Amino acid sequence: MQLTTEQIECINQTLIGKGIKFDDIKLEVLDHIATEIENEMEVSNNNFPIVYNQVFENWSEEFKLTRNFFSIQSPYPKLVHSKLTNQFKKEVIIALVSSIVLIISFQFVAAAQGKLQFLRIINDVLFYTYFTIAAAGLLIKLWNFKSKATSTYKHLFDSRFTFLIVFLSVVIRSSIPQDLTNQNLYVATISCLFVFLLSIIYLGMKHIQFQRKFSIQ
Repeated sequence: MQLTTEQIECINQTLIGKGIKFDDIKLEVLDHIATEIENEMEVSNNNFPIVYNQVFENWSEEFKLTRNFFSIQSPYPKLVHSKLTNQFKKEVIIALVSSIVLIISFQFVAAAQGKLQFLRIINDVLFYTYFTIAAAGLLIKLWNFKSKATSTYKHLFDSRFTFLIVFLSVVIRSSIPQDLTNQNLYVATISCLFVFLLSIIYLGMKHIQFQRKFSIQ
């Protein structure tokens, strides 16, 4: 039994009321809930209000407000919090793996002078990468002003974009350490910074892709 436009809008407004304000998650959840209601109405022969209440009761756990222990941001519904957390976990894993690979590569450089040259190359790559990503991020930021859609990607992009100003001083003032211990730490830190910078562009592009799909819908 297919739901009417009014019934779908009722589900949409309920999701907004429960804190599901990011369009990418809202569209996904709305589709799942609408399908469940349609199937249940077909099987049970109950009317929309009864099935609507049953289905939302089944989803109630996913709408509970959750916040990270160290977070100062407002709590999110559990399913929103899970998506944001999963994105963070993926980036941490990528950062750790890239740091390990880069540190291992660094160990194969035997001579002290060679290690310094290795670090200078990394430092130069970071410098140009930073300004390239800052320029691309600014273009995405300007494009986002026209975007009518909200998404977890846009939310994360905007929150990280502000850190580009902070990292400007880090990139300009970065100096290559001379002792081996600090050199290894420097390699690991630079690797994590690369991942962070690339994640800004990744999130910005993901929002642009979603916006295009959202406009079609």
